[in-house]
Amino acid sequence: MTRLAARLLFSLALAAATGVHARNVGLMVPVAAPLAAARAGDGVGDVAFAFGSASARGADVVGGTVSVQGVASPLAEPHGFKPTDAEACGNALRDALKRLAAAARSAGGHAVLGIVSTYNGNTIDDPLQVECRLGMSKVLVPLSGVIARALPPAAADGHQ
Repeated sequence: MTRLAARLLFSLALAAATGVHARNVGLMVPVAAPLAAARAGDGVGDVAFAFGSASARGADVVGGTVSVQGVASPLAEPHGFKPTDAEACGNALRDALKRLAAAARSAGGHAVLGIVSTYNGNTIDDPLQVECRLGMSKVLVPLSGVIARALPPAAADGHQ
């Protein structure tokens, strides 16, 4: 047995013995409830959001494309309750929306349109849901969108 093979077997045995398990689970999350929660008090203000790349058609773009990564924890909160995967993903989505709103304000825009999930080189273009990635210590919702002055008439269909 070569030294490399011996090291590899040792590393695998050590990982198995210590219970080290990597977690990188994808979960599709509907945007409606986290968006409503963000509107209710998470600092997105009057910035409009439209999901799916088609929602950016005809937009008066002011800031170009912006990419953000919403982050949350899958671990127990200080009050002792551990969020479900769906709750943790909702928290990360609200964080991503706050980051998109801040980018829009910085660029002089009032809307982020054409929002899509962008993880590890893959894009999910869905007007109703985004991808969330659940890890052992972090939950991520990476999004990209276009900053615009306002919602174009075609995007004002309730997905904001």
